[in-house]
Amino acid sequence: MNTTVTDNNGQMPDHDISFKEKLAYGLGDFATGFSGVTVGTFALYYYTDIVGVSATLLGAVLLFSRVFDAVINVVMGYIVDRTKSKHGKARAWILWSTIPFGLSLIMVFSAPENWSEFALLIFAAITLNIHWIIYTSSNIPYGTLAALMTQNSYQRSRLNTYRMLCYFASMLIIPYITLPLVNFFGGGERGWQFTMIIYAAILIITFFYTFFNTKERIKPINQFNYNAPSIGVSLKTLLANKYWVTMFFTMLVSFSILGLINGVGVYYAKYLLADSQLIGLINMAFALPLVIVLMCSAYILKIMSRLTFIIVGMATIILGSIIMAVAPHDTYVAIIGTILRGAGFAPIMGNAYSMLANTIDYGEWKFGIRNDGLVYSGGSFSAILGSGIASGGIGWVLGMAGYIATDVANQPESVLTTLQILFIYSPLVLSAITIILLRFYTLEKIYPDIIKELAQRTHNIY
Repeated sequence: MNTTVTDNNGQMPDHDISFKEKLAYGLGDFATGFSGVTVGTFALYYYTDIVGVSATLLGAVLLFSRVFDAVINVVMGYIVDRTKSKHGKARAWILWSTIPFGLSLIMVFSAPENWSEFALLIFAAITLNIHWIIYTSSNIPYGTLAALMTQNSYQRSRLNTYRMLCYFASMLIIPYITLPLVNFFGGGERGWQFTMIIYAAILIITFFYTFFNTKERIKPINQFNYNAPSIGVSLKTLLANKYWVTMFFTMLVSFSILGLINGVGVYYAKYLLADSQLIGLINMAFALPLVIVLMCSAYILKIMSRLTFIIVGMATIILGSIIMAVAPHDTYVAIIGTILRGAGFAPIMGNAYSMLANTIDYGEWKFGIRNDGLVYSGGSFSAILGSGIASGGIGWVLGMAGYIATDVANQPESVLTTLQILFIYSPLVLSAITIILLRFYTLEKIYPDIIKELAQRTHNIY
């Protein structure tokens, strides 16, 4: 049986992670943000309003790219579970993928000048798919790393909190500085390319810091002669894990909210609030309260359960969306509603991946198979698929509403109405669905007993 290491008393070691290592792990998602936030927020805008590609066609490319990436996630998780190197099975991939990761970001925003729309569409399809493949080869091992650093649920939550704090720090910074940086470098394709070179450098340096200052500790007890199960057996046990299935759909729906807010925000600022530069302020209004709530989450969880915390957060998103619907063209109302939505999104972002990691231990307890990489990648599959459907769907829906890429100053009323539906009402509905799904996640009640029994099983092997 594939199980995990314990101390000499048969107890699961706490693996008290130092502040330096938590910060190093968290900074990995700060690096990822310079890809994920940048592409999620600006790729559609770059290709429609700067390069001049049809929103409908580009929406199809973005959707295909994200669905393809979601499938590659599962493959990558399977690969991570079978990786053996002197750097471990997750850290090794962070090392190998970091430089290509940065270079692929530059490629996405380096569309050639004077190409036909069809040629630019092919360029976008190729560069985006290359970028997301490399993104996955970095992000799946990075996410899996937390489950390999410690088996202590609280420590995992703290690692995830550091991760989310750093990611949303990048979300706070990038939308605010990107357009000014592009303009500083002369605007147009050249301005975007120079800006991406800077972002790529930050990504590479930061991810190397993560690699050199983290450590894998959790390994199969029989790691030297363990034969990993086949992909068929692995997938079968994954789908039989009822708590993983619950988290799959929860993350699919909730991360669609983030995809919509990121992808529509710049259009909403430009056409509903009449100033595209407001995207920085809108994103700050979302990310800053999110970061503050994440920082306070350890204290909040002392007075309420994790599930209650997340449900209250989803209700807060609903409230913020209702406020925005009252006056969709008013900047101050948009800021107030966005602040509430940012604060409300913090609980799910701060806890989703640690809840997912706990399903790894449940799967080992229930089925005797521990697939860290596949379980994580399967959950990440849902997050990417959700955000991909949202971002790709934006282009399709705007195209069907009559969005005019070649005349960005004049959009039909149907486009303005569609932007309100996408940016205000869709997150409201998705938040309500998330609340319903979370009622099926009851693992928290039995998780401490599962960990104790896993420790006892390992002790009995010795």
